[in-house]
Amino acid sequence: MRRRPPANAPAWRKSGPRCARAWGVLALFLAVIGGLYGGVFTATEAASVGTFGSFLFALFRGKLKGAALWRVMGETTRTTAMIYILIFGAVNFSFFIGVSGLPELLTDLVDWLQFPPLGIVAVLLVGYIILGSIMDPFPVMVITVPIVAPLIGDMGYSLVWWGIIMVVVVETGLITPPFGINVFVLKGISGGDVPMWTVFKGVLPFVGADFVKLALLTVFPFLILWLPATMLN
Repeated sequence: MRRRPPANAPAWRKSGPRCARAWGVLALFLAVIGGLYGGVFTATEAASVGTFGSFLFALFRGKLKGAALWRVMGETTRTTAMIYILIFGAVNFSFFIGVSGLPELLTDLVDWLQFPPLGIVAVLLVGYIILGSIMDPFPVMVITVPIVAPLIGDMGYSLVWWGIIMVVVVETGLITPPFGINVFVLKGISGGDVPMWTVFKGVLPFVGADFVKLALLTVFPFLILWLPATMLN
């Protein structure tokens, strides 16, 4: 009689040691979110605390030995320079948009067309998904905020709500076939053995889940605004 092979250890038994190794991430999360929620520091200061804490963890774990530190410094400098170039361009773009009166023109056009606000938001979301699938999220938000934000505010929506919705929708565009940037990144990581169609099929459930999440956050704004409201109060 053939003997059955020994069963593998349950996955939950392996989760304990893995969680123990991730104590640094948990501590950093609690420090940043706890300090931000408790009013210890502002959002900008929270970003600085998170960055400095991440640097210390990497340093103490020996991840920045030798040339690794200078490589990280170089990559950070290049990324920061790129972001500042985008910010400078966005400031100039916002100035010219304001001078041209385009936001006021769009607001008047929407009022004249008598479109329901939720329908306008739906059209904007479709546009953001298309932009997010072919562009990096940061340039998309920087370029479009001066035009879209006044329109959203004029319709009576919270700009905090719209800021979170905009982040969610452009991130959804990154994995939306057939042009999602992250889809091609996955293809590159998997190598030449995995066909592109297989990658598309693999991300489709996540795209569908993101669409459901986006619909819920759009129809029920309190899902987003509840936590910021507790912080403001």
